[in-house]
Amino acid sequence: MSRILIVEDQKEIREILEEVFTKELGFKHVTFATDGLEGFAESCLQKFDLICTDHGMPFLNGGDLIAAIRTKPGINQHTPVIMVSALIPDLPAAIKGMEGIYFLEKPIDFNRLKRYVKMAIGMSKNRKDLIAV
Repeated sequence: MSRILIVEDQKEIREILEEVFTKELGFKHVTFATDGLEGFAESCLQKFDLICTDHGMPFLNGGDLIAAIRTKPGINQHTPVIMVSALIPDLPAAIKGMEGIYFLEKPIDFNRLKRYVKMAIGMSKNRKDLIAV
């Protein structure tokens, strides 16, 4: 586990997630985006082991960000995603049905977040032969 993209518009939540991912989960490289458009741009520039995104953000919400990453061929098309949001019940069914996406409602249950990260990274490692890097 080395590279994660965190897409979150709230500074306080970004800081908490950075601490969890670096200190508790051992990610070495954390990249931040403060809205969905910036997150999409970052996802086009470098390969990540995991993407963690909020849903309710300016310019491009998390659901649209995931759809853009998954539907356009690219280096993160199959990268696991954890969506952290208070708006999970309102997400479109198309997003909920996509493979490799884990949904976590706010307030964040950090034990569940850690389990999802381990499951997502395990799924990603099992699919390395299917993913063009």
